[in-house]
Amino acid sequence: MNIRIFFQNKKIIYVIIAIVIVLTIGIIYIFDLLPESLKKTIFFGPKGTVIEENLVIPNTEKIAVVEGRFVSPGTYQTPLVPKSDAEEIIAPKAVYTARNGYDVSINEARKWSADAKLIFIKSLGAITLEGKSSQWQIVFGSKTKKKGYEIIIQADKVVSQKEIPSDSFGYDLPKNWYDSGEAIKSLQTMPQFSDAAVSSISFYYNTDGKNWGYGLATSRGTTSMPVR
Repeated sequence: MNIRIFFQNKKIIYVIIAIVIVLTIGIIYIFDLLPESLKKTIFFGPKGTVIEENLVIPNTEKIAVVEGRFVSPGTYQTPLVPKSDAEEIIAPKAVYTARNGYDVSINEARKWSADAKLIFIKSLGAITLEGKSSQWQIVFGSKTKKKGYEIIIQADKVVSQKEIPSDSFGYDLPKNWYDSGEAIKSLQTMPQFSDAAVSSISFYYNTDGKNWGYGLATSRGTTSMPVR
């Protein structure tokens, strides 16, 4: 009887060990998917200002190509060159860069129309120094449909897709266009922005210069950077 109980107890122990191993693997996998800023916060605690946003889907009724050029200041100012850990902005919901947002949304846009082309990308949430935002507005156009298509991404999920009137049907992208993080790094190297902050960013087509570019809303005004 004691031997039987012994083996039954061993089975229970093995089951418990197996459950612990599976849970540990699951936790490691989920942790690996978290944004780097959130990982640092979990390990070391928040060293800067943690942004908790109530993200709202915009009520867009029409798209004009010139909207991409107008970069409205965002709610949160991110210092371009933090002087201390306390000045760092931690935005847990900022997962995607502009190019990440494009890569995710282009597949959805081409389900809508095979000839979908980008009109502009805009950040609608907090921006990090890596060029990530908690919310992106990505707008496409289609010549065949004579319409626009707006996709909204919050964190790492597409939360809204809709067809809307548009005065543009999109443009061909430059072959190796640099990402939003590179645009922010460029500002960081300029002495005049050493004490400035950035609050929003846009990637748009300049119909006058016939080229793509970034527009960044900073505490020193709007700055543009061409992408050729």
